[in-house]
Amino acid sequence: MSANRQVESDCTEIASLLHDQFSRLTRQLRNMQLPQGMTPERLSALSVIDKREPISVTALADKEMVRPATMSRMVSALVDEGLVKRSEDKSDGRGVLVSATPKGRRAYHRAQHLRLQHFAGALGELAPDQLAAMRSLAAALDKLTVLLDGPAIAN
Repeated sequence: MSANRQVESDCTEIASLLHDQFSRLTRQLRNMQLPQGMTPERLSALSVIDKREPISVTALADKEMVRPATMSRMVSALVDEGLVKRSEDKSDGRGVLVSATPKGRRAYHRAQHLRLQHFAGALGELAPDQLAAMRSLAAALDKLTVLLDGPAIAN
């Protein structure tokens, strides 16, 4: 087997392993207990709002990879619960911007803290060399995310 084919084979195997593990990890993270009324979807939306506010509903939907109508319904529910507020987009007369309220920020930070605490507890069970590998993996995943977000890879 040529070196190029071996690399291609290794990349395909690693992609399969990572995909399987990420799928399992994602399911476990989604099933972690969150405070009353907080869902993984709401937590994710509040995370984006917290980091990028004010943000349009359309931009939020793009970041969350859902349809604008779906995000609009979620934003309405978050507004009803006092977690976010809508405001006029002065640069677009028809546009609406979304920002977290103090209550929304507290709810997001509390839920995120609980989730990270649980995650950190599990990481604390790893051996020091495994923990170092996780740190390296995080850096590699950051790079991989940038590459995957770039132009589509041709077959």
